This record gives sequence, structure tokens and C-alpha cells, in this order.
Amino acid sequence: MTLAIAVTLAACGRSEPRSLQYFESHLEEARDIVAACEDDTHRGDECQNASIAVETAEAREKFERFRGK
Repeated sequence: MTLAIAVTLAACGRSEPRSLQYFESHLEEARDIVAACEDDTHRGDECQNASIAVETAEAREKFERFRGK
């Protein structure tokens, strides 16, 4: 029984990083991850994915404001 719990917990620690598409759909969470990456409380591929999602959203918002929408 203990071995099964250990294997399950180890598998949880190796989860795939959330994708760019995930963060594009969850911008507030992406902003939280970017802030955590900047203060070194979060590391890994999620930092880049979240950062790209936030930058893309901000650029899109800026463009829409430029166009007057």
C-alpha cells in the first residue's frame, strides 16, 4: 500500500507544464505565474508559456485600443 502511494505522489510531481493555449484561456492565472517566475517562486516551461500568453493578450488589447474598439 505504501509503495502505491509513493508511486502516485511521484507521478504527480512530474506533471506536464501547462501549455500556451491553456494560459491564453486563463489569463489571470498566467499573470500570477509570470509574477511568481519573476520573483523565483516558480520555474520551468510554464514561465515561458505564461509570459507569451500575457504578452500576446496585452499586444492584442493595445492593438484593439489603437483601432478604436
